[in-house]
Amino acid sequence: MCSFLVLFYWAWKSVGTRLCSPSSEGRLFWSYSGTETPEKAQNTPHLSTILPDRSTTPLDTLNSPVYADDSAFAEALEKFTQIVGPENVSSEDVVVKSHADSFFSTHHPPAPDVQKPSLVIYPQNTQQVSEILKIAHTYRVPIVANSGLTSLEGHNMHTRGPNSVSLAFGNLNEVIQLNADDLDVTVQAGVGWQELDEYLRSSEDGKHLMFGPDPGMGATIAGMVGTSASGTNAYRYGTMKENVVNLTVVLADGTIVKTRQRPRKSSAGYDLTRLFIGSEGTLGIITEITVKLHPRPAKELRGFGQKFLEKPSLLLKVGGSSDNVILEQLQLIEKISHDNHVISFEKSTSAEENEVLWGARRAGLWSTFDYGSKILEDKNDVQIWTTDFAVPISRMAQLIDETNADLLESGFKDKYAVMGHVGDGNCHFLLLYNSKDYAHTKAAVDRMVERAIKYEGTSTGEHGVGVGKRGYLESELGVAAVDLMRHVKYALDPRAILNPDKVIKIDPNDDLDVLLHSGHVLENPKCC
Repeated sequence: MCSFLVLFYWAWKSVGTRLCSPSSEGRLFWSYSGTETPEKAQNTPHLSTILPDRSTTPLDTLNSPVYADDSAFAEALEKFTQIVGPENVSSEDVVVKSHADSFFSTHHPPAPDVQKPSLVIYPQNTQQVSEILKIAHTYRVPIVANSGLTSLEGHNMHTRGPNSVSLAFGNLNEVIQLNADDLDVTVQAGVGWQELDEYLRSSEDGKHLMFGPDPGMGATIAGMVGTSASGTNAYRYGTMKENVVNLTVVLADGTIVKTRQRPRKSSAGYDLTRLFIGSEGTLGIITEITVKLHPRPAKELRGFGQKFLEKPSLLLKVGGSSDNVILEQLQLIEKISHDNHVISFEKSTSAEENEVLWGARRAGLWSTFDYGSKILEDKNDVQIWTTDFAVPISRMAQLIDETNADLLESGFKDKYAVMGHVGDGNCHFLLLYNSKDYAHTKAAVDRMVERAIKYEGTSTGEHGVGVGKRGYLESELGVAAVDLMRHVKYALDPRAILNPDKVIKIDPNDDLDVLLHSGHVLENPKCC
């Protein structure tokens, strides 16, 4: 009973005290500078007007967050450097800009010269991450964690620059422990899924095992957890939600939490592991991950419905313990294909042919870029809008047919590609356009997503929300669900320093959507 009363009192204190608003108005991407000293700020909560008995946090009940001014940031910088050493802190312009954006993303900073971190910090271990976050929490320094920088929805954007920090996980790249008998492995946040696969192949204990999810090249395990990624193997092996055993997470104030032990099932309390999967670095910083492993198929063949023809094509990967098992499956697949009027059915017979077929699928983005440089009006301004959504499998064909018809009517004939994962109803559309056609392209994407939601689907099957998909969440999930997410956000990150403005809005004065969707870059914006 005593612990409950203490917790309730803390929660009431956290939400019942008004914090001074910024002294002057400014756009979202400026660092709002409070007048408080760091010591006073440490004891002043951010939530302002929520009643203690409220279960959700509507946006209009909040004040704008307050972040470090130049003086506070300078003090924090000195302490950051003491923790990791000067060799692991960089403020070089080329370094900070490379950590402010992702080449693959559809959404880029509207003001790139301002929306970038002042520092990139390379921690060596979980304890250093904890110490860094203690300082960031004290001084209200925004932290954006990144590793692979392959996200597609603006996850790496520094909306609260310039007094912000990029926490780069290039040094957290070790495989900590392989438990082959238990079919799991524990890795640090910066380990890539491809590097993990190479490690397993070269390990005596792990050579017969594999990690299931396989998203785009360069993705890291922590980034995959952050966006709840999946890939082409998801139908057989599941998404990250089904493949994570436990996480080590550093919370906004530096508290280190391990979400659970290593058994395959547990009923011990709330499922904290699932809470952080898909949270995109907004609730805590993931530093270690234990993931499930699967037996690596001894044999593998691939069948292709149409080989490189401009027709709807289906690529199937079939694995099994022997050639006979695979051939039996393949014969059944071929029969079903012919029964449904397939024009051509081909299958690979060697590893080389496998790579050709699967390589074509992996190269879809680059092939689309190359194609755009040949067919767009301005061949030197090739833009590509990559979006994904998912619907119940029974709705997938109808969704694609209607979206194709919409795109043709909207002038996108020969200017888009569609790929997807048929087994779980996940579609990817890649739209080619010139910058001047941004608004027209966005309107087409809006209709796609609205159509998916209408068919009981989701605005994102595996790419995550970032900033690009925030605007669809209320339509998909309802206002109450988004307000609940915001409540969870502020319970774990009361000063909103962890990847601010991603997934949900945290600021009633947020105008990032307007800036992103204007299609304009602010070259010389006025600071607040």
